[in-house]
Amino acid sequence: MSKYIFRITVLLSLFLVSCDNVNDLLNQYTKDGPIIYAAKVNEINTQSGYYRFKINLYPAEDINRSHCILSWNITGDTRDSIKIDYSPNNYDNELECYYIIVDGPSTHGIQGNLEISAQNIDAFGNKSLIEIGSAYIYGEDYISSLLNAQVRISSTVDEITFEQKIGAVGNLLSYQQKNGNFTDEVFVTDNSYPLIDAKSGGLIRSKTRYLVNETDIDMLDVAEYLETEIP
Repeated sequence: MSKYIFRITVLLSLFLVSCDNVNDLLNQYTKDGPIIYAAKVNEINTQSGYYRFKINLYPAEDINRSHCILSWNITGDTRDSIKIDYSPNNYDNELECYYIIVDGPSTHGIQGNLEISAQNIDAFGNKSLIEIGSAYIYGEDYISSLLNAQVRISSTVDEITFEQKIGAVGNLLSYQQKNGNFTDEVFVTDNSYPLIDAKSGGLIRSKTRYLVNETDIDMLDVAEYLETEIP
């Protein structure tokens, strides 16, 4: 019987010690009052550019909101971040959101998909829960995959027609005339363009320009010119 009472006493002692530890842990986090979160970002979307991107933020209503910290490239000790204030200067009236354009990811070799975290901070320093978004950054790798539109020359050598490419918005163009000089470069948005005094055996130089998505903030040119010989 005495052994039984001893075991019960030991178990009760361990239970009380455990309760004390839990209470100490709870007090550690609640000694300054309950945790208060700032209102979070409801939605984050992005628009792609060439070694840059635009971030659009749709924050929840909060009269105390101050700014948002945007972070990306979070690997080990490396962390890129930027602050955007919730001010009229950073408001896009057309999209009805706050925005910021982030330049310069090329310094870190960032191309392609990128995960972005957004955390609001209010006027009292309270932080919100984190909202995650993603961006796509165009770089040299993507440019290298773009192709120029082929050029077809009419039988009378007085007009050229461009091949239609998905996402293409036009072509940069210059060509050699009979005097041997190239014309000034023009940007042609039509499918065809007239040739005046084109030199037989001369060259047509063209480069196709793309707007991959309608929401992109940059147009992209093919890296190299296409050279087509004039018959």
